[in-house]
Amino acid sequence: MKSNIDDNVVEFLTLRFEGETEDGRTLHELKASHVAEVLEGLVGLASDFAKAGVFGEDGPISSELLVQPPREGSFILEILRVVQENPDIVAAGAGAAGVPTLSQIIWWATKSVRADVSDFDYLENDNVKVSWQDGTVQEVPRAAWNELQKRDRRRKKQLRQIMAPMSDQNVTSLELQASPAEEVTDEDVREVFTLTQPDYEAVQPDESVTESHQIFEIEAQMSAIDFDDSTKWRIKAKDSTRAVIVEDTQFLARVSRGLAIRKSDIFKLKVREDKVEKNGKTRRTWTVLEVKSYRKAHIADD
Repeated sequence: MKSNIDDNVVEFLTLRFEGETEDGRTLHELKASHVAEVLEGLVGLASDFAKAGVFGEDGPISSELLVQPPREGSFILEILRVVQENPDIVAAGAGAAGVPTLSQIIWWATKSVRADVSDFDYLENDNVKVSWQDGTVQEVPRAAWNELQKRDRRRKKQLRQIMAPMSDQNVTSLELQASPAEEVTDEDVREVFTLTQPDYEAVQPDESVTESHQIFEIEAQMSAIDFDDSTKWRIKAKDSTRAVIVEDTQFLARVSRGLAIRKSDIFKLKVREDKVEKNGKTRRTWTVLEVKSYRKAHIADD
């Protein structure tokens, strides 16, 4: 298969829509309007992340998507990502570690819609370690992470377009496979990401919002302190680390005056948890209202 690949092709993406017709036959066709939406969403998503420099270390890369003829089986779309500038340089880096495929980007973008971030760390390899509130952890290239923080409405629309065929009750899932062109062979087993109805429902336009909050006390350690921004602190409570906003002005003043804090010091905190439920997605924000007391590490060890 590789010998037939155009030199400018840097990635193959396969989208497989699976399902059954009302009479139990395997799905072989989709509405033309849905296919048009899929392609429009893919083009928009790929363009945004290309401009953000996600597909290479040398900044934005001009590229376009091409469609190959569909094959038999479940309804399959085969997409080629083709670079238009410096194809030799880009192709050489397409298979490099840290350069994501379109399927990975679609997966991360969908994940960011369905699950909020509970914590994140910038790593030395220029990736970002993201801990999601559903308990999963992923490493995402920093350029991709930065782009995921932008254009929420536009991103949801793009994902909604890519998953448009799933508005038909006969279409049950979308499988995504992608790999750099130079690594593709007929025998390749490529990483598969599967999107299902809950993913499609999560990218629907915002309709209903439910807000609630609760106040409680907790013992925790300060795992990260930001002297310039009180919204970027982190605390470690039991076995989890949470990003928090600190609103206790008296405590912040003591810190600015030089209060020595060790990571092992234990603080008793009054916390407000604000919960927002929107389209089946829940976001929790912790705010430290008051630092009631704390004890030094050597006292805690006695």
